[in-house]
Amino acid sequence: MFEKILLAYDGSDGSKLALEEAAAIAKWTNAEFHILAVGRIPEYAETVSEVDEAKEQASSFYSKIIDEAIRNLGQRGLIATSHIDFGKPGDVILRIAEDLKADLVILGTKPHSALRRRFLGATVDKVVDHAHCSVLVIRSGS
Repeated sequence: MFEKILLAYDGSDGSKLALEEAAAIAKWTNAEFHILAVGRIPEYAETVSEVDEAKEQASSFYSKIIDEAIRNLGQRGLIATSHIDFGKPGDVILRIAEDLKADLVILGTKPHSALRRRFLGATVDKVVDHAHCSVLVIRSGS
């Protein structure tokens, strides 16, 4: 069935629900489990130091969130590998999934209006449309 699972995780309610589902699937299939957080880089940074500072802040923030998720999984007897990368979330998730040769990508999402999704971009839509593997989307309440 699934040998490698990649969970896109940002600590939001939607991603916490996705973590629960991913944990159940990983335990059931005995799959290798990877957790990915994606930090955004300022698109219009004026200096390299601005980009470096944004990366440092994102790394610190996501390290804490992922460490908490990994501890949670460890209490259930699961081991996960953490990844923090930078860029546009949809692009990074797709690249890491392909690099890992993941069989399943799991994402959590909160429903948005069509207008908001159009202006903000839809990470979930991009991943579902372009992933080389299966994608499971876990919706949180509205």
